[in-house]
Amino acid sequence: MNRFAEWALRTPWTGMVAGAMVSTLACLALPLLAWLPGGLVVLACLAGGPAMGVWSASGAALPIAWMFAPAMGWGGALLIAAMALVPALAAGVLLSRSRSLSFVFQAVTLSAAALVLLFRVGLGDPVSVLAPLLEAMRPAFEEMAASMAGLGMGRSAEELATAVARMAWATLAWLLLLTTLSSLFLGLWRFASLREPGLFGREFASLRLGNLIGWLAVAALLLNVAAQLAGGGAWAPAEDLLFVLSGAFLLQGLAIAHALRSAQVAGPLLLTVAYLSIIVFPMLLVGLGLADTWVRFRERFVNNTPSSTV
Repeated sequence: MNRFAEWALRTPWTGMVAGAMVSTLACLALPLLAWLPGGLVVLACLAGGPAMGVWSASGAALPIAWMFAPAMGWGGALLIAAMALVPALAAGVLLSRSRSLSFVFQAVTLSAAALVLLFRVGLGDPVSVLAPLLEAMRPAFEEMAASMAGLGMGRSAEELATAVARMAWATLAWLLLLTTLSSLFLGLWRFASLREPGLFGREFASLRLGNLIGWLAVAALLLNVAAQLAGGGAWAPAEDLLFVLSGAFLLQGLAIAHALRSAQVAGPLLLTVAYLSIIVFPMLLVGLGLADTWVRFRERFVNNTPSSTV
């Protein structure tokens, strides 16, 4: 793996070819490997600068566009490629210049939060906007409703379609956030393994969203609660914003667990519980990450939290 990474970083042309190779592999396993091409782009930015990142992204864009062109035309296909790679390229360039994973983490999270609000303002209610698509998918929802009825969970096809569409903008922004951050972490991890072992662990353990995003989450939560108490149900923009931010705070909660484990404040059981809670009770990590905005668990329990730069 290291030999491939070193070869990919040798020249702009090898970076472009490597980007195409990795992107082809990702296209064969979508959506599970959607973050893989972006990881190479971030690595190229860190090791060779923004220009090298652009070369790798250009190569990675070709298989993605080729895959989607028959169904969407070249315009739509290139748009999909841009959505998959431009956020990772921007994050890689920002990381190479800021030298701080936490700073880029905050920037990506704020961008995702702004994006979901922009969807709400610019596109409107997703249930109305996606009505033609929901109608086309009606047979699938009817089949799903029948399966749920067999399990004793009676919901109509219309209810299922509305529930899915209602969270469409939040889900899209959340997926872009998750994919971009996964690419960012992968790129930094590979860069650290090549140039500075241990760097990624130190940077991830110090991951923090900061006060601005913490108060933004609190404000969204209060607005949502106030709307429900007023009898109008949840306020959709605040609900979407909370959904997106919860993913970022979950990662901060994981970072706290890793920091305490690295400092030997806690044993391996803490990490086991943390990763199990992602599946069983993710809000535990979300709450831990949000509370860390003010409680600062790492400073309280770790005497000398290491600081590092990329």
